[in-house]
Amino acid sequence: MKSLIFYATTDGHTKKVAEAIARDWVGEVEVHPFEAFESFVGATDVDTVVIGASIRYGHFNRSVQQVISQYTDWLNDIQSAFFCVNLTARKPGKDDPANSPYVQKFLRATGWMPDQLAIFAGRLAYPQYRFVDKQMIRFIMKITGGCADGKSTIEYTNWGEVKRFSKTISGLNPSHYRPKSVMTQGADLQVS
Repeated sequence: MKSLIFYATTDGHTKKVAEAIARDWVGEVEVHPFEAFESFVGATDVDTVVIGASIRYGHFNRSVQQVISQYTDWLNDIQSAFFCVNLTARKPGKDDPANSPYVQKFLRATGWMPDQLAIFAGRLAYPQYRFVDKQMIRFIMKITGGCADGKSTIEYTNWGEVKRFSKTISGLNPSHYRPKSVMTQGADLQVS
C-alpha cells in the first residue's frame, strides 16, 4: 500500500513542511505537488493521503478547495490528514485547528473529514516577497504584533510539532481503519 503527501505552497514553506513530514514518516511515503493529486485519486494501492496547504491573506488556494471538494468521497474512505501553514499560527492558541475559522470553513466547504489535522506556523520572508505582498504582510504583521521591518526572514515553524504530526498519522494502522462513511460524523475527527 502507498502513502502520499501532497503540498500546495505559495512561497515554498509548505513544501518544506511536507518534506519534513516525509523524513519522519514511519514506512515509505511519496511527496508530490498538489497538482499531481488527481492522478492518484481512486488508486486502490493508496491507503493514506496527507494534504498540506498554505493560507495567504486569510484564504487557501481556491483550486485546492475545489479539487478536494470533487474527491471528498475518496478522501473520506481512506486514512487522511490535513495540515495548513500560516503566519497566524505563530501566536499561542492560533495553532489549534478546532479553533481556526480558516480550517473549519475549509472543512465545511469541502465536506472532507480528515483523521488528523494540524496547523503549523510558517516563515516570514520579506526579501522573497513581491512589493505589494511585502507591504500587505508588513501591515498585517504590524496590526498583529509581529515583525514589520520589511527586511527580516524568520521561521516560526515548530519542527517538533511537525515531527509529532508525522509520527501520529504514519503510525495509524490501516488494517484497523474503518471508512468514515460508516462512522458518526464528528466522532471520527481527531485534532493533532
